[in-house]
Amino acid sequence: MDVGRESGRAVGVPLLVVALVVAAALAVGGFVEAFRVPVARHAIVVPPPAVSAAAVRAAAVERWIDAGLPALTARRRQAWDRALPAHGAAARRALDTLYGHLAPVPWRGLHVLVSAVDGQAGVFDVKFAGRPGGAGPSDRVVAERLLVVAGTGTRLWVTGDRSPAAMRSEYFMAFRTPRAVVRDGAVVVSDASWRPLALELAGDMPRARADVAAMLGVSGDRPIVVFLYATSAEVTGYLGQTHLVERERFFARLPTTTQATLWSPTDVGVLASALPPADPWTAHMLAHEVTHTLTWRWFYRTAHTPPLLLEGMATAVEGDRSYAPLRAEVAHGNRSMPLLATFARTDLWASGRMSRVTLAYLEGGALVKYVLAGWGQTALRRFCVDVAQSALTGPAIKQVVRHDLHESWSRFYAGWKAYVMTLP
Repeated sequence: MDVGRESGRAVGVPLLVVALVVAAALAVGGFVEAFRVPVARHAIVVPPPAVSAAAVRAAAVERWIDAGLPALTARRRQAWDRALPAHGAAARRALDTLYGHLAPVPWRGLHVLVSAVDGQAGVFDVKFAGRPGGAGPSDRVVAERLLVVAGTGTRLWVTGDRSPAAMRSEYFMAFRTPRAVVRDGAVVVSDASWRPLALELAGDMPRARADVAAMLGVSGDRPIVVFLYATSAEVTGYLGQTHLVERERFFARLPTTTQATLWSPTDVGVLASALPPADPWTAHMLAHEVTHTLTWRWFYRTAHTPPLLLEGMATAVEGDRSYAPLRAEVAHGNRSMPLLATFARTDLWASGRMSRVTLAYLEGGALVKYVLAGWGQTALRRFCVDVAQSALTGPAIKQVVRHDLHESWSRFYAGWKAYVMTLP
């Protein structure tokens, strides 16, 4: 809500000369401020603290900011400014930016975790955490700032912002105008300008979940958070990275939490500009990533997370794939990418060639479909977990096949090659 700027004024000295000097100073100050801070900013001007910032404790800062968060979640801007007064342009800008990015999103359990920064008196690492749209872990980090806080007794002020540039654009702060669509088992966070695509992804979520359940027997009632990034800079900003790699156009990822929680379902990340407008493949892409979000928990306690199986399950559920490249590979002896050796590959993207990446994904997809066709969903899950817990060597894989599927490797491999030749 827009409100007028409020200001406080000290009692003046009843001397004409002093009054004129003060009036001139205020006029000049007002002129400069009008050009430095947008009119929409409604800061409350407060006097500087009378005591050292070193006297403030982290616990007091945490209680103070937490007490002001209801004003943010209720989108009561004036109440936010009253609850968290600032002294100085940097301090006001930090609080304005936090409000502008977090207030438009519906939250449950928004709170802060505050710790003092060693060696910097009065500087506090403030992590904002909560559940956007009521989804995800309660300690998901959504913003972080290094704020300078000082005060007198029970009164506190933010007096500065020591946050590095990368921290200022991390998490939800990466979005220019973050908004959230909450429906159909999805919470889609995006810039306001991408709302139509956010609505499309939210609408595709029930079908994606149903596809995973139908093929793999995996379901869940927790909503899935999808981050729809407008640009690669938003992706790298949110993740705290310096550059975007090819695979991060569409990806699944554990949410960053204050306690390193192994949460399920994981988040989905989508680079909006990588999706052609009104492309039917968007729904298939979402099914692929939702498969990751719902099956990744199988591997939380295993020794490995074999990409062949992770991507194989997602590729199988995704559908709309031609297996012609894999049929050609198998017809030529499966020498270019031998199945047994591919179990041990830790990165299917390592070659850097998309044709090789695609072939690896198809190989994993055909493996998953073959196990499902011959042994079923329960056997597939047991097989995936046991493979991930093994040493991933040739003998180890053969032993898992023998134990879980009751087949020798030679018979299993021959059956897989024959199955591949039946795929579209």
